[in-house]
Amino acid sequence: MAVLKWIGIGLLGLVALVAVGAGIALAVFDWNDARGFVARQATKALGREVAIDGTFSVKIGDPIRIHVEGLRVANVEWAAEKTFAELKVLDAEVRLWPLLRGNIEVPKLLLTEPKLDMEKNKEGENNWTFGSDPRKAAAKETVKPDNRHEIPIIEAMEIDGGRVRYRDPGRQIDVNTTIATATGGNGDQEVRLDGKGNFAGKGFTMLVKGGGLRFLRDDTRPYPVLIEAAVGKTRGKVEGSVKDPIKLEGEDLSIELRGDDLAEIFPIFGVPVPKTRPYSLSGHLGHQGEVWTFSGMQGRVGESDLNGKVAIDLGGERPRITGDLTSKRLAALDLAGFVGGSPKGKEDYPTKGPGRILPATEINLDMLRSADMDVRFRGGRVEAPFAALEDLDAKIALDNGRLTVEPLKLGIGGGQVAGIAMLDSRDRKTPALKTNLEVRRVKLAEMFRQTQFAKDMGGTLTGRIELAGKGPSPADILAGADGKLGLAVDGGRITSLAVKGLKTNILETLGVALSGSQPLPFNCFVVDMDLKNGLATANALVLDTPETLVTGGGGINLKTEALDLRILGRSKKPQIFATHVPVLVRGTLGDPNIGVDATESVARGAAAVALGALLTPLASVLALADTGTGEQAHCGQLVQDAKTPSGKSGVGTGSSGGKRDKPPQGSGR
Repeated sequence: MAVLKWIGIGLLGLVALVAVGAGIALAVFDWNDARGFVARQATKALGREVAIDGTFSVKIGDPIRIHVEGLRVANVEWAAEKTFAELKVLDAEVRLWPLLRGNIEVPKLLLTEPKLDMEKNKEGENNWTFGSDPRKAAAKETVKPDNRHEIPIIEAMEIDGGRVRYRDPGRQIDVNTTIATATGGNGDQEVRLDGKGNFAGKGFTMLVKGGGLRFLRDDTRPYPVLIEAAVGKTRGKVEGSVKDPIKLEGEDLSIELRGDDLAEIFPIFGVPVPKTRPYSLSGHLGHQGEVWTFSGMQGRVGESDLNGKVAIDLGGERPRITGDLTSKRLAALDLAGFVGGSPKGKEDYPTKGPGRILPATEINLDMLRSADMDVRFRGGRVEAPFAALEDLDAKIALDNGRLTVEPLKLGIGGGQVAGIAMLDSRDRKTPALKTNLEVRRVKLAEMFRQTQFAKDMGGTLTGRIELAGKGPSPADILAGADGKLGLAVDGGRITSLAVKGLKTNILETLGVALSGSQPLPFNCFVVDMDLKNGLATANALVLDTPETLVTGGGGINLKTEALDLRILGRSKKPQIFATHVPVLVRGTLGDPNIGVDATESVARGAAAVALGALLTPLASVLALADTGTGEQAHCGQLVQDAKTPSGKSGVGTGSSGGKRDKPPQGSGR
């Protein structure tokens, strides 16, 4: 619409210019002198050189016939082209008597090869602003029509070989359009623009159709509009009518938008969006003042439905985006773009090297700083591969480069993961991330209710995850992050299917006994890890089963994604044939390697001693995990057992020839 508006203003300006020239010519009866006078007056008014290089003739009569050749307007100094606008030939008929009353009535207007070259430089300056003289601004307001009735009456217009070009190097835009008029089968005239070029570094095509100039003055009929555009694989269509095209009021426009990735709309509309799978959206487009709305939105993004309303306010320093979006069926995979991954799979995003899984997608700082945002997103049913998720509630606020998600809530297993996440790029070349998430009363059986694991899973999961780091990508943030992870599962069981992939001798080594296809029961499972400069170190890694206490040490290096864990199983009762050989977890996050260290064995039956050594970290993680629900009965007993390691607790001390086992220290031997 902006292109149509400028073309319309340019055409009306030419008509007015010719009309003034005709009046002067009538006064001096010297058409050559009139041509020079008109050009000089236009130059003063615009602050740019205006020239009429060819013939300028006027035939007096009713109507007055005007013929102009070689009209051109100079460009600003920094522009790529010397000429801002030019017109090879103008032929116009202007009725005399309405002109004397101050009205312009044009029975016929023919424009041959009009050209308009619009451009922005890297500093954001444009070449279509003509000076800052207050008198010029006042003149502009004087000639600007206030309503459709003030538009000059142009009964028939023909544009032959017109061209409009727009360039913006900062946004990688170079669009070249042709403009022409055509007459439909019903005799109604329409204005048509066909464009092609480059937009944001991608191929661009555009088709614009609008009603003829009679429509502009006829306030009994809305002005019809059709816009079809494509940038790369992004397709958009706007169709409908505008009640008052001069004031741009009373829109009744439908909009359709589709493409392979919603992230590709950012350079087009300036709306920050993460990577997505193919999408198709439709709705109603309207505006009030500087605020444009996309209401009644419905459609799909990947395998998820998306509905709601989005508004963009262009009146501030930065565009401000507000919205209320919902999804009844949300695929968890479609959220991968929010954490730097790709909803198309792990092969579709960069990592730090072969075999790595942490996303190394650089955070787009220009996107974070380009707009402000206040959007609420709610998802009813969230479909994940192995768990039932529901009731996603996220309020996304973006303020001058600081992105905050609060509240952030996700229902899972009858419980909830809730907290806050913040990504701050203000006054920094490198964004900083902070998260604080609490896991509340998640029932494992409920969590897996839609899978074959449901009947054999049990326990209540609680805990907290705290993380702070900075870097250009999620992988870099984690590589230097500090934080804490504390999780506890109380009174549970694990399906045998979950451990069938492990080597049987490894489980026997740990003293964990499987009974056919029966689930493995356990009293408590606790993970307590500190994260410092990207190195996650286990303070407590404990699995307490009825027969065995399994403890672990070591850590995970998030810089290299390397695993370095050492796990020991200690029987609560003496076992004659137990070997108590450490199990080592090596490899990487994407390709873990589990095996035994046959070169080392430890003394038997020292479960109570190991548990006593873990008292402090156990107590701290359970305090971190406990949400005041009293659902840590079994894990609470584990701590109590650690306080009384004399054998009264039921853990048992075992015997080792008078020597005590040393608890696992890190992952070294």
